[in-house]
Amino acid sequence: MKKFDVLEKEYLKILENIDESFFNILHPDSKYKEGLSGLFLASEPDEYWSAKNKILIIGAETRGWNIKLTQGYSLEHYLDTAIEKNKAFFKKMMSTPRTKKITFHDFTRAVADKSGSDGLIYCNLFCFAWKEKSPIKSKYFEQIKNISSALLNVQIQYFEPNIIIFANGSSSTIYRREFFDPALYANGQSYESDDVAKNQLYKFTYDDKFLCYRIQHPSTIRGKKSAILARKKLIELLPDAFNTID
Repeated sequence: MKKFDVLEKEYLKILENIDESFFNILHPDSKYKEGLSGLFLASEPDEYWSAKNKILIIGAETRGWNIKLTQGYSLEHYLDTAIEKNKAFFKKMMSTPRTKKITFHDFTRAVADKSGSDGLIYCNLFCFAWKEKSPIKSKYFEQIKNISSALLNVQIQYFEPNIIIFANGSSSTIYRREFFDPALYANGQSYESDDVAKNQLYKFTYDDKFLCYRIQHPSTIRGKKSAILARKKLIELLPDAFNTID
């Protein structure tokens, strides 16, 4: 079993070389004043390493994600606060009553109901939002992209998930492929025989290590009926939380 401070040190190693103005809202040149959200960092569920199913969901949900510090700024304090915010928020999402709405966390709750929540990790393709939206149009996007790629890499290497679900939307497909080289995709499979279009759900192995599924962002409006069908199919494909007895 790994200790989470291993990942925290990796986070720190990546971020200590980044301009403080990306994190410190009191910095005279703070990017927060221009519309940058707080930093999104994945946390670790308390029972992660004993969980039967370890599933990492990569979304695009930073929105107005803000980090409120309880003391003067330091990168270490900022990281601790960002991690705790993720953990508390995701616990809240997991305990929220189930509805028939189609949102990102309706999807994460559906995954938890099928495969268990102890091994569920929630992270984002991009670690910042810009003016509560995608950071793609931000003038700082190159920096955001580089930071995001580095953070995702250490998260995946640390958590070693059984399954990765890419649910970050089609508008960021080009960047997902930058982060995760398609040359390392293998054993691709679509579900068109189940009336699910390939652009809605696709299965593949990444780097000979990780079973992956790619779906549209769970709250997508375009092709809504097709997207709902694809999500239902994906939930069927995911492993059960508990062993069943025939």
